[in-house]
Amino acid sequence: MASWLPTLCMCLCGVVPVDTRFVQVAPALGRTEDGVIARSTGQGRAVVLIEGLNLHLLHHDHAARAELRPWQQPGSVLVRALAPEGDVFSFTYAQTAPVNDIAEMPTLGDSVRRLHEAGYNEVVLVGFSAGAVVARQFVEDNPQAGVGLVIQVCAPNVGSGLARIKALGAVQEPFLQSLTKQARSRVLQERRGKRIPEQVEFVCVVGDGLIFGDGVVTTRSQWSEDLQAQGIPAVPLRTEHWEAVRGAHASQVIASLVRERHPRWDAAQVAAMRQRLWHEKSSPR
Repeated sequence: MASWLPTLCMCLCGVVPVDTRFVQVAPALGRTEDGVIARSTGQGRAVVLIEGLNLHLLHHDHAARAELRPWQQPGSVLVRALAPEGDVFSFTYAQTAPVNDIAEMPTLGDSVRRLHEAGYNEVVLVGFSAGAVVARQFVEDNPQAGVGLVIQVCAPNVGSGLARIKALGAVQEPFLQSLTKQARSRVLQERRGKRIPEQVEFVCVVGDGLIFGDGVVTTRSQWSEDLQAQGIPAVPLRTEHWEAVRGAHASQVIASLVRERHPRWDAAQVAAMRQRLWHEKSSPR
């Protein structure tokens, strides 16, 4: 694809282009060169880590740069845990546009396509925090992209009250405000006809290490009513938000989810998890 075509497509669709990076992190290539894909011999699975909110409290201009987070980099606890399960890649983006606009950018889809062209027959998206919302919207809008599994980790599906913070500078404001409860409610209403494609396995890792959630996102936002109605499984994880992709135990849980199957739940299974998380009656609704 010509290098100018993605930018042209974004402009025609009314989406402001932002800086992005797609980097292979396991096996490490000895450099962090964007877009290079070196499939391990015989490896059929690619795992893509999608970053979440990156708070730029001191250097606001960094929000305009696509920077790998420490947990996305070669040698991190999570990357080491995932390496035996497949080749690992990291997708990151500048945080200057609403999260739903980032999901609509062609760059993630182009990267998934190139993974298939490189010979991977299974692509897994692991989205953390806002990155989990990006992963969800991507598969909803691109059911034929070839993603086989999405793992949402501590996802603000219906927003987070902390997204109303005003201390991050104007450059990051559109991204942050798109994660408020009001903004997410509006987007979900506009997208109410969208569903997780049947051919895509999907699971929510629900951080519940603090009261009502992980300290940033409530459990009810991480495993939202609309996902429950679709029978999407949930896996509780005793963790705080920022440790969900950094801690050794959490990383092992995510790695196990990559290699497991995740069929849709029936009403009884959903009700049982609701009882576990929120102490509701376990009879099917």
